[in-house]
Amino acid sequence: MSVTPVMPMSADSRDERGGAHAAVASSSMVLRAGFAMSDLDVDGLWIGYAGLGGGLSAEVLEEILLGRRRATNHEHDLIAQALNDHFTDRGQDHPVPYSRDLDPSDD
Repeated sequence: MSVTPVMPMSADSRDERGGAHAAVASSSMVLRAGFAMSDLDVDGLWIGYAGLGGGLSAEVLEEILLGRRRATNHEHDLIAQALNDHFTDRGQDHPVPYSRDLDPSDD
């Protein structure tokens, strides 16, 4: 799967559809950006996610990355942790924000 990195949506860039749509986009966008920066495929990310205790299937994980399904805060944090673990294992920073770091007005 090939995805293009994008920046998270700020509260000022929300569209007329409101907060729920913006929250899906924000979580999905930051996860998608982190995934695009990694050299992982969906299965590789799923292995790291499942190793942290995540219970979603690889197919549902891909739906979240594509923005077709909303991640709960817990799911978002496990996916972000799996991505950040991947980066820190390679001596890099941990660029993927956790749910607490997303704009709370987007919830």
